[in-house]
Amino acid sequence: MERLAEQIVAWHNRHPLARRIAVGDVHTVGVVALPFVRASAEAGGLVEPVLTDAVTFDELAAAPRPSTLALLWRRWRGLLRLPGRKPRTQWRAFSEKFLPGTRLARVERFALAHGFAEAPAAPEAAPSRVVVVDERLAAAHSGWPFEIYLMTAGVDLGSHRTRVLAGRGIPSEILGRRLWDPRRLGAAAALLVLLALAGTWMLWPRRVAEALPAPAPAASMPVPASAAVPEMPVPPASEAASVPSTEPEPAASEPDAAASPPDIRPRLVERAEGAKRPPLHAARPAAVPVARAPAPPTPAASLPPPTDPRLAGMAKSPGQFVVALVGPPGNKAEAEALLKKMQAGLTAVYGSPQSLQSDIVQTPEGWRATVWPFPSREEAQLINATLVARGLRTKAVNF
Repeated sequence: MERLAEQIVAWHNRHPLARRIAVGDVHTVGVVALPFVRASAEAGGLVEPVLTDAVTFDELAAAPRPSTLALLWRRWRGLLRLPGRKPRTQWRAFSEKFLPGTRLARVERFALAHGFAEAPAAPEAAPSRVVVVDERLAAAHSGWPFEIYLMTAGVDLGSHRTRVLAGRGIPSEILGRRLWDPRRLGAAAALLVLLALAGTWMLWPRRVAEALPAPAPAASMPVPASAAVPEMPVPPASEAASVPSTEPEPAASEPDAAASPPDIRPRLVERAEGAKRPPLHAARPAAVPVARAPAPPTPAASLPPPTDPRLAGMAKSPGQFVVALVGPPGNKAEAEALLKKMQAGLTAVYGSPQSLQSDIVQTPEGWRATVWPFPSREEAQLINATLVARGLRTKAVNF
């Protein structure tokens, strides 16, 4: 009892966020008696500490205290209901909240764990208080009434005050509410905010989202003539002639015959003295084919890659041309992949995609994805503009 004020000061100032008190701030040290009920008349569970004259308070205060984890485990292990745990035999018989800021269940556990079976001080030596019995709680458990004693003290610091309970222990176990320092609480809150901001900054993504691509123009928008894709050059006649073709070579007179159709009208022949004269509209004499000198052999290393026969056939078609959509030159795999994209795009914008032919053809520059024939160059350019807007590198060319 004589050194209880020093123990309360040491307990209170141990917390880093509490105000700093002195021994003079502790007053009205006394004893409080708490009513309980137990299942049997035999007392048990309370062991009084034995002190000898050879042990001083300073030596007891210097003894190592249990760690925070050990104190927490000791405080909460009473709440655990493990299998095989002994049934409870003691219950509180009071309902008065005489300790501000502390629940009655916590006061009950503290009294059962650290209370005195006998009063630690005589009534004339220290003020004492007896908590009133709650008859409803006492009758809820049939048993024998008994009392547990705890020491109590008040703490005043300016306009702030609190009250604590002290039980048996070396040093004494203390239960109650501390007086908190607002400056220390503010500093702790600011530190937590800074730590939260630092964690948020470290977890914030560093990469900036890429800009979204511009929306593609509508397929129905007209394409200006200046934006038309230039035509792909037709391979020279010498390269087309070097490719073997299964079609027979036309005669030299076929172009002229195609230009002027043959005369099928009846011919009028004038007769004079039995001599026959040529008709008025005689047919032109057939041109004599001229033998061509064989070209000198070309080394195999200098020969260009063979051209697809279908392109050669398109180039030889007299008097007409075929409009086709072609992709950029590349290897065979790239041309096949582009052809699939072109077919998918034409299905959505062309009315009769089944009337078109599509394949990959080999040109001197490489393999090209090709779709043909289109009715007119204007329609082919309009469809090509739609494919270009969707990211395909196609062109409208004439063969």
